[in-house]
Amino acid sequence: LKVRWGVLAALALLALLWVVRGGPAYTVAPDEEGLVMTFGQYARSAGPGLHFKWPWPIQTVIVQNVSQVKRIEVGFRSVTVGGTTTYRSFDTDQSMLREARMLTGDENVVDASMAVQYYIRDARSYSFNFLPGDADRMLRATAEAALRQAVGDHPIDDVLTANKIQIETEVREKIQELADVANMGVMIDQVKLQDVHPPDRVAQAFRRVASAREERERIINQAEAYQREKLPQAQGEAERIRLQAQAYREARVAEAQGAAARFQAVAQEYANAPEVTQARLYLEMMEELLPRVRLTVVDSSAGVLNLKNLGQPTPTPQAPVQGESE
Repeated sequence: LKVRWGVLAALALLALLWVVRGGPAYTVAPDEEGLVMTFGQYARSAGPGLHFKWPWPIQTVIVQNVSQVKRIEVGFRSVTVGGTTTYRSFDTDQSMLREARMLTGDENVVDASMAVQYYIRDARSYSFNFLPGDADRMLRATAEAALRQAVGDHPIDDVLTANKIQIETEVREKIQELADVANMGVMIDQVKLQDVHPPDRVAQAFRRVASAREERERIINQAEAYQREKLPQAQGEAERIRLQAQAYREARVAEAQGAAARFQAVAQEYANAPEVTQARLYLEMMEELLPRVRLTVVDSSAGVLNLKNLGQPTPTPQAPVQGESE
C-alpha cells in the first residue's frame, strides 16, 4: 500500500511539473514566432495559432516577439520606472562620454549620441547564434562602430547641421550590413542622431563660427536677392535698347532703299528726257530753297543804306502829340 501511494504521489508530482512546465498544447500570438526545441536542440518554427508538442522534458518552446520594435542607445541611456523616464547622457556620465566622443573627417572632436530601432527578422538566428543578451550588446557595439565610421567620413559641419540625414542613412546601412555578416537575425528600422555638439571647451568657438557662417549665408542670400531684382531690369533695358536699335536700323535701311529707288527712277527719266528732267529737278530744288531765302529790294534813290539794319523791321511812325508843331 505504501508503494502504491508512493507511485501515485510521484505520478501526481510529474503531472504537476508537466502542467507547470507547459502541457502538450501551446499558443503563438500573431506578432510572435515559436521555436520548438527537442531535447534542447532546435526542431522547427511555429507560426501564430494553436500548436501541440511533446511534453517536457522532450520538447520545449521559446517564443520571440518578431514585431516588437526594440531599441539600443549609444552615448546615452534611458531608464523608465513607474512611467517616468530618466536619462544618463554623456554630459553627466563619463562612461557615456567614452561612447559619444569621436573624431570627424576634418580632425575635429564632436560628442554624438544615437538611438537605433530594430526588430527581430529571424527568430532562430537571434535566439541561437548568441548567448542571451549578447545579441543586443553586439548590436550596440556594431552601432557605435558604424557611427564612428560615418562621422569620420564627414567634416564637422555635416555632422552638426548640413548632412545629418545622410549620416543617419549611412549608419543604418552599415549596421544592417554588419548585422547580416554576423547573422544576428535583426532588421534595422531607424537610426536617429540625438544630441550632437562639440565639446564644452570649444563650444563657444564653434558658436562663433556658426554665427559667422550664418552671417555669410545672410549676405549671400541678400546678394542673390539683389541679383534677382536687378538682373531682370538690366535684361529688360538691354532688350529695349536692342529693339530700338533694330527699329532704327530698319528705318535707315528703308530710307536708303527709298532714296535709291527714287534715284533710279530719276536716272531712268533723265535717260529718256535729259533736258526736261534737268529743268524739273532745278525747279524742284528752287521750290525747296527759295522759301528759306530772305530778299531785300532797295530803291536806287534811297541813297546810302546801313546794311546792318536791312534785317530789322521798319519802325512804325508815331502820330504827333497835340500842341506840338509839325
